[in-house]
Amino acid sequence: MTDRPTFLTSGSQARLFPVLAETSREKRVASIFLAVMTQVPALAQEILSTVGQRIGKRTTIQAFTEVVLKEKADAACRPDGLIIVNTGRREWSALIEAKIGRNELLEEQVLRYVELARINKIDAVITISNQFVARADHSPVEIAKSQLKKVSLFHWSWAGLATACEILTYKNNVVDHQQKYLLNQLNSFLAHPATGVERFTQMAPTWRDINQDVSNGVILSRTSKDVERAVASWLAEEKDLRLHMTSHIGREVLSIVPRKLQDDPNARLRAQIDALVDTNVLDSTFRVPDCASDITLCADLARRTIAISMVVRAPADRKSTRARLNWLLRMLPVDDPRILIRAHWPGRSAPTVKELSVLRTDPDQIQTENPDLVPHSFEVMVIENTGRRFTGRKTFIEDIERIMPEFYDMIAANLKAWQAPPPKAIKPRDDDMGDPAEDQEAQDPESADLRRGRGAETTAEAADADLESTVG
Repeated sequence: MTDRPTFLTSGSQARLFPVLAETSREKRVASIFLAVMTQVPALAQEILSTVGQRIGKRTTIQAFTEVVLKEKADAACRPDGLIIVNTGRREWSALIEAKIGRNELLEEQVLRYVELARINKIDAVITISNQFVARADHSPVEIAKSQLKKVSLFHWSWAGLATACEILTYKNNVVDHQQKYLLNQLNSFLAHPATGVERFTQMAPTWRDINQDVSNGVILSRTSKDVERAVASWLAEEKDLRLHMTSHIGREVLSIVPRKLQDDPNARLRAQIDALVDTNVLDSTFRVPDCASDITLCADLARRTIAISMVVRAPADRKSTRARLNWLLRMLPVDDPRILIRAHWPGRSAPTVKELSVLRTDPDQIQTENPDLVPHSFEVMVIENTGRRFTGRKTFIEDIERIMPEFYDMIAANLKAWQAPPPKAIKPRDDDMGDPAEDQEAQDPESADLRRGRGAETTAEAADADLESTVG
């Protein structure tokens, strides 16, 4: 399909080798990405599914750049691209606005594109930048819902798009040789720093001040803009770390967010601010497919420590603390001084914590004061005190993105969740009206065999006597 839609005055199909001025870096990167997406159905399915579009065998996808629409809301409003998805039964379209490098989206600009889409009866606006959001239907800018009654607004991060390409490569979902070549080339292109595609690399400028306040015993304010910016940067790092771990593992890693906060980024921000003010701790939870449990990341501003942990249920079929602990230790091949084991006990008994190296030689060190208790679960932790690096905007991020993959390789990749063994078959009960002799045989098989042997011998002797009498 090469025909332009009726609402388009002019526009070129997205090109793999765009002929654009050097100053049009955003349009250049957008054109290359859109061109590859239209030629690799698996990539189109992966990306467009985030905005609610399913790609079937008969679906056609068009992508345009240098777009000029018939109805103009603003003469200076020139979208970077246009996507049209046609399933044969219906058509869906979306304007593309791309930012690259440290250029960020502005509310006024996004609103102009939303209005442009509305008057041209285009279904959606998709923004692309290095800014992070939890889901594609969230936006880095605050747009009132009343402005989005007829036009949907979505956002993709360049890092997220790059990670999606990497995952497709790991999964070997693309078998066509030419499509695989295009996908590999796009991977290399997006990974090159010259493109302007960036991951989250530093906390907000207020990060150092917030840490200093906590060190000085200052109670953080829930209404402070400095606190809000620091927490917002933590949530951005959470999204980037999820992508970082997805690339590290080759499987999609998810951020676990309470259901009531999943659809409301502002509520999530406020909840994280409340947690930081109350505890001086920032935390996030991640889920890796087939892992024994979720992985929790905590940054303690008071202690300046980064802690990563997993909790596994202790094996109930082992009766002693030593046996339950040995079950866990056998799954931890690396003796790293940062690894701690915390045992959780029934009732009101407080958890006990010991270094892994100590428990290797003396598992009883973790026993609580009550020797009769056995732990119901274990928490395996890596805790690192990063000192001054904790307060650095870049070094804090560098340490998190170093420690998390180390934790996964040392611990998460080796832990297996305990499962209760299947129940054994129940033996049928004896029939009360059964033959006592059979019951006796069941209880004493050897005696039964002897009785059966003597009976056989007596019968044989009688048969021989009858035979001799007949012959005589």
